[in-house]
Amino acid sequence: MITRLMKIVVAVVVAAFMFTACGSGETFPMASGEGIAKIKELVAANVDTSKYKIYEVEWREDNRDRQLENILTYIDVYYIDADNNNYHLAFQLTDGKFTTDGPEQNDRQTNSYECSTPLSLDAINFDYIQKIGDAADGLVMADEEGKNLTLKSAGMFRFRVWPVSLSNVDRWNRSEEFRAESQQLQVQFELNYVDESESPEYQGRFTVTNYYTVAFTADAAGEVAIDD
Repeated sequence: MITRLMKIVVAVVVAAFMFTACGSGETFPMASGEGIAKIKELVAANVDTSKYKIYEVEWREDNRDRQLENILTYIDVYYIDADNNNYHLAFQLTDGKFTTDGPEQNDRQTNSYECSTPLSLDAINFDYIQKIGDAADGLVMADEEGKNLTLKSAGMFRFRVWPVSLSNVDRWNRSEEFRAESQQLQVQFELNYVDESESPEYQGRFTVTNYYTVAFTADAAGEVAIDD
């Protein structure tokens, strides 16, 4: 297991505000029902699914001062229009509110709107995420080296139905197997752990903490595997 863990050093500023409770504005835990509802609300309000096909939604925790605090901070949405144009819409938690600069259109047309299967937002739900999270943590705890680790945060969740590239349209038309594969939900996520036996280091105003990121994949049924 330990060879599959990525060891990272993060420096966190020790300041008074770090010890205050978060909870104002739109601050949600990464895998909470409220957070998931907020993600779906933002997507629905900003992407017209009668005109666009969403193929990927990803959300991540803060990667700076509040890393490992399990706070939903970044949301990314990827989608296609009927003219095969690709778009990326990003949200960021800023001063307690999710903000966006609007969608960015990719300069290149790489995916087929007609052939691609849209990601259903119904697939992103609390019960499913709780199920795969519990299963993933169980895999870590079942490993001999994982027994010393304590779950600290969820770093990332990504729900995706791979869009069919324009170069694969002929294959999509010919192959029933490929059409079925291109409709499958794919889920990737990362959990962050700390080893309680490792003492943090203090460097002036900074606390240096080692943490371990374990990456997982899951299918639509909720079967989870550690991502090699």
